[in-house]
Amino acid sequence: MKVAPLPGVLQQLQDTVDMTDEKFAEYLETSRSSLWRAKLPVDDSRFSLGQDVMAKILKKFPEMKFEELFFLVKLSQGCYKNESEVR
Repeated sequence: MKVAPLPGVLQQLQDTVDMTDEKFAEYLETSRSSLWRAKLPVDDSRFSLGQDVMAKILKKFPEMKFEELFFLVKLSQGCYKNESEVR
């Protein structure tokens, strides 16, 4: 499992504080590229959300609960083509 932001939630937070990507990244105390990767869809191979970025988001928006910002993504190993191969 990995943690991802709820779809659109980072943009909503950014809109709330009325900042550009560059200013929002500075506000979160992270890089613009980290913010960009965190905003990507979770199924995009370039998606990335480090624990440090999650912590910074939670710190800057203390009124928000973890569950209002993030969700758990179940990762598929993709090892088996069908269930018969599991046995």
